[in-house]
Amino acid sequence: MRDWGEYLKSWLPAGAVQEKVPLRSQTTFRIGGPSRWCATITEADQMVRLIQECRREGVDWFLLGGGSNVLFCDRGFEGVLILNRIETLAETRPGLITAGAGLPLMDLVKYTTGLSLSGFENLAGIPGSVGGAIVGNAGAFGRNIGELIESVDLATAEGGIETVSPESLCFDYRESRLKTSGDVVVSARFHLPTGERDRLEQTIRDTLALRAEKHPPHEAATAGSFFKNLPPAAPGGRRTAAGLILDQAGARGLSVGDACVFEKHANIIINRGSATAQDVLKLTGQMKRMAFAHAGVVLEEEVRRIGFTNNELAMAEIETDPVGSCSADA
Repeated sequence: MRDWGEYLKSWLPAGAVQEKVPLRSQTTFRIGGPSRWCATITEADQMVRLIQECRREGVDWFLLGGGSNVLFCDRGFEGVLILNRIETLAETRPGLITAGAGLPLMDLVKYTTGLSLSGFENLAGIPGSVGGAIVGNAGAFGRNIGELIESVDLATAEGGIETVSPESLCFDYRESRLKTSGDVVVSARFHLPTGERDRLEQTIRDTLALRAEKHPPHEAATAGSFFKNLPPAAPGGRRTAAGLILDQAGARGLSVGDACVFEKHANIIINRGSATAQDVLKLTGQMKRMAFAHAGVVLEEEVRRIGFTNNELAMAEIETDPVGSCSADA
């Protein structure tokens, strides 16, 4: 195969391609070995071509927005880490906002509030990018980003950009088909109703205050909530917070190496400085066993785990038997 790094440098802007970039420097968890190549993308046509070329040459690639909600393995990533920095933002007509996938989600929250447009105020404080939020259908306080979308522009496997409806993305709780389809969010449009700016700003302040009470400070190394909340017992009911189950099971303060369950929120893991991905896998396995022993539930990861072997992931899995006990490799 040709020198892939030199080939990328031949057509991407100067400085856009780097080699052996530590993944810990690109993620909020600050964990992960080096990426073979790293390409910073600022234009939609660059994204389309890069993904096409990777598929044609059989080169693995992974798209990263704000770097939250992901755990890379300690070996790193033998492919192209694509940093999405498409950060366009505009009101194209009254109430219709177009945002690039690489734009920090909080920038979109502030922008729409400044225009007295309602919808994003409850999403204040969620880390990451617009594109990452769409892929994971991010949300908080009863509002999910998928509910706000009018259309999404995708870089597709066929090598073009396709505009799709939110219905086609199969949004579910913290899920969309984009996690497995290979299509990449380039930009999205949101149709928002008018709101009262003072009320929107107060909601943002209240939301940020609530998050500050339970979440780590901004500078802490964490991927965010690690496990998904549990489905409601009946249709239309409220989900049971994974953090509540873990708290009741006694998981707060549990640690493996420098990976530690946050003292104020049992569904958040903190990297205290030198935590490895192996530490996190072992810790989450313990947390899942405790949740099952306490409440008979099997927690499902919300954080995406990248580059691990099946044997490594098995450290974080549990086996349940018909009488309700559980086991897992330590």
